[in-house]
Amino acid sequence: MYSNYAKLQQLQLPKQPYYETQNTYLLVYAPGRSRALENTLDFQLHRKFRLVSELGAALTPSVAGVVVVAEDVEFLSTTLSYFAQALQEGSDFAACDAVFGFEGDTALYRGPKHLAGARCAVLSRGLLEECRDAGCDLGQPGALLTLAAGRAQNPRHIPQALLRYRREISAGDIFGEKDRRALLLSHELNMTGAPIVAVSALPILQKLGYEVAVLGPSDGGSLPLFVEAGASVVTNPDCVTSSTLWGLATGCDFVLANTVVEAEAIRMLNGAPVPVLWWLHDAFAGYGYIAHRVPKQLAENIHVCAVGSHATAAMHSIRPDFFIRQLIYGLPDYAQESFGTYDTGYAQGRPLFVNVGAFERRKGQDILVQAIRLLPEETRRRAAFLFVGKGSDKALLAQVRELTRDCPEDVFYVKRLERPEIKSLMAQCACVVCSSRDDPMPTFVTEGLIFGKPSIVSEHTGTAGLVTEGVDGFIYRDDDPAQLAQRLQYAIDHPEQLAGMQSACRTLYEKYYSPRAFEETLTTYVQEFDKAPEE
Repeated sequence: MYSNYAKLQQLQLPKQPYYETQNTYLLVYAPGRSRALENTLDFQLHRKFRLVSELGAALTPSVAGVVVVAEDVEFLSTTLSYFAQALQEGSDFAACDAVFGFEGDTALYRGPKHLAGARCAVLSRGLLEECRDAGCDLGQPGALLTLAAGRAQNPRHIPQALLRYRREISAGDIFGEKDRRALLLSHELNMTGAPIVAVSALPILQKLGYEVAVLGPSDGGSLPLFVEAGASVVTNPDCVTSSTLWGLATGCDFVLANTVVEAEAIRMLNGAPVPVLWWLHDAFAGYGYIAHRVPKQLAENIHVCAVGSHATAAMHSIRPDFFIRQLIYGLPDYAQESFGTYDTGYAQGRPLFVNVGAFERRKGQDILVQAIRLLPEETRRRAAFLFVGKGSDKALLAQVRELTRDCPEDVFYVKRLERPEIKSLMAQCACVVCSSRDDPMPTFVTEGLIFGKPSIVSEHTGTAGLVTEGVDGFIYRDDDPAQLAQRLQYAIDHPEQLAGMQSACRTLYEKYYSPRAFEETLTTYVQEFDKAPEE
């Protein structure tokens, strides 16, 4: 039996709790073809149920709820246990996650607010009676589920893939019938910059009247952020090239494709009957691997935006004729939040300069290492320097660790900080330093601006296109450690000027990076690009 479960279901099963539900009597109402369902009902841990194809006389007083099945589907052995437990805890409508396809490699994680597309759910006896009194034909399970989802007073999303459909997923499985539909495409669902800033687009699209779904690969850490923001999430390991993409996208009113890695999806949707906003966050480094997949011409339904001049220049390096507008991401005002204090006592009251990011050549940690070494010892000892980031490039990490050994009282390294610790660090530091060779719009620099902290940035960052020299930051050129060292020495020698930049840094954040600025720009583009609502 367990060999029939999809990989996600097999991973979830050992973590599922046991519920004592045998005193809850369920009907499983499946008026259509139900061969697969019947086979899996034999293995249910919850045994107090009856499979029926008609309700009528089966609705005896002892029935607590009805599992309505609108099409043939396979149940896990725990499915009825979860449904019965939801009723016991007071829910009147409960739907769960599901897997789709012959291999079960497509998964649907439902947003708690988006249960109207469910093809299988449990209804309390009271809700069922209410739907019948409202004139709903109980012989039409699909219509019954839609009405019940809308009328439920205490609906519940069960965050487990308890169902398996052998067919491919469709837009109707994800979305309700009334709201307009938006699909966000993300080639990764990890905790890197592009997926994180994409989450900030969800409330804006929802405010514009869209029900939002996200299509990406398996969860790498950010999937819960999208679900918590109110989106349903569909995962497929081949999400950029899957044939499922066409059916989902063309069943929507708007598509947002995140980063250049979605080039294959853009090729598929080039000329499709749905507007697509292609949002570029990418460095020059990535284009060498994907340039051949970027269409040479774009149809009228494809609109390109980028997070600043650097990301724009990266695309123009291979497609100089593309018309690209600016869409800079928005970050929440973390300065207004409550978070714990990260201990920066090792700075011993000195101004702290921080660099945050995974260690890779384009991030340029080696340039900052060389610049620190070029500082006069007397200058260096009046400041502290902190590198934060996973040592993906071992050679770069070795250079940083050697510097910490040579300057143990002044230079420090931390592999990872949690989000509250990063916020606290930005609140306490004096200046952020981005020494990247190629960085479209580094988020840690923006996080510094939220707390009024100036930055020293390479000209090869998107931030450099917005910074005013000496007002809200400093820029150095040519990836030159000597120039960076000069900027560092000036900042160390003039702490009062750094502190005096706070207001200008906040102004820069509010003008370009705030949620309000992002909402205004994205709203303008969506309203312009999206097709008019149908009469």
